[in-house]
Amino acid sequence: MTIDELVRRTLHGWSEEARVPADLASRALGRRRRSRVRAFAVVAGATAAVVAGAFAVPGLVAGGFSGSDGTAPAVAVATGSDPSTAPGPAGTRETLGDADSAPPETLVAAGDTAVYAYYTSMQEKATGNREVRRLTWYLYDGGAGTYRKTPWAWLDPAPGGESAAVLESIPARRVGVVTVRGGDVRWFDLEHPAGAVSWSPDGTRLLVTNYDDDPDQVEVMGKDAWTVIPAARTGFTLIDPAAGRQDFHPAAVESDGGGASRQDFFWNADGTLIWEWTSPGRSKKFYGMDGVPRPVPPDEPVKREQAAGLSPGGRWLASNSPDRTAVTAVKDMKSGEVKPLRPVDGHWIEQLVAWADDGHVIAWACELKGADGCVKSEFRNRLLLVDVRGGAVVPLTGYRENSLRPGAWAPVFSRR
Repeated sequence: MTIDELVRRTLHGWSEEARVPADLASRALGRRRRSRVRAFAVVAGATAAVVAGAFAVPGLVAGGFSGSDGTAPAVAVATGSDPSTAPGPAGTRETLGDADSAPPETLVAAGDTAVYAYYTSMQEKATGNREVRRLTWYLYDGGAGTYRKTPWAWLDPAPGGESAAVLESIPARRVGVVTVRGGDVRWFDLEHPAGAVSWSPDGTRLLVTNYDDDPDQVEVMGKDAWTVIPAARTGFTLIDPAAGRQDFHPAAVESDGGGASRQDFFWNADGTLIWEWTSPGRSKKFYGMDGVPRPVPPDEPVKREQAAGLSPGGRWLASNSPDRTAVTAVKDMKSGEVKPLRPVDGHWIEQLVAWADDGHVIAWACELKGADGCVKSEFRNRLLLVDVRGGAVVPLTGYRENSLRPGAWAPVFSRR
């Protein structure tokens, strides 16, 4: 397996949704050929950092909260056309950020989307020649107005950020639901061990991906050489916490699973279907709540170029730019027109990771250097809110100095 292929496959396997953009490696490697951003040469040291799991791949925050230097107030900019009827704190759709801190200290949120949690990752020695990725999770505490470190091995905030689903270890024999502000954990014992858990879009059900072994392992073959360990996935479990009911559905990994050991399941946008990545081509396979395969929904994009996918109202599809004036773009699903998101306000927009509403997208962006480069590198980037109609941006976080560095933070996007 070549270095480029290993990087691409590893990031595919360790990512999805907005946790880590699944096509990050493809876009970064493709930047050599198609964009004016500084070419991404995958040297041995950077590759080691990627495989080690350090890669670029969520209450109202009052103005009194400050950035990491204690001086800069949190961003608070209204984006909704009708704040009185839109969702969000106190009935508003305020954009909240911490533009001088990375990771953020105060809540990051825009429109219907919030960063209620983030994580950092490190690679640890396991048994024999194996190494395993370990995550450290931070959860937003609305009472304290800041993110707090947690003891959990896996975490997913519920919509609204008042509770979270957690795993004590990976794989885990039970799933917990805990309120953000403390209290007892409600545990659900599992028939099959778990490697991941996520809330349904409406916050009423849990989707557990079941594994017999830790899915975040790699085998070290030598200096700057690794191989992924075949997925030990056994299926998925649906849990209804209110009813106390759970249903397991067997689903082993087909083929080679895209060359990645982690093969999680995910909810579709309205929570009526479950899906997974398949190989070859990284296409999606869908399942019903009964575990039976279902046809691909007619409104599902044939190709997903950017992690943000379709906007909430279905008007825009986050895409790659068709020309060399930009890296990212949005496609009008009615007209078919593709609109490049060109550099704006001193930022080069690199990755589209989550939609705030039908006209604003959250993106990773580097600081623009001249007309066609990034200050230091494209791996020094921050979260921005981008108006896809007018191009205006609002910084949401400070800059990650190197998204490939071990310990770099990664946001988890949830419904507000």
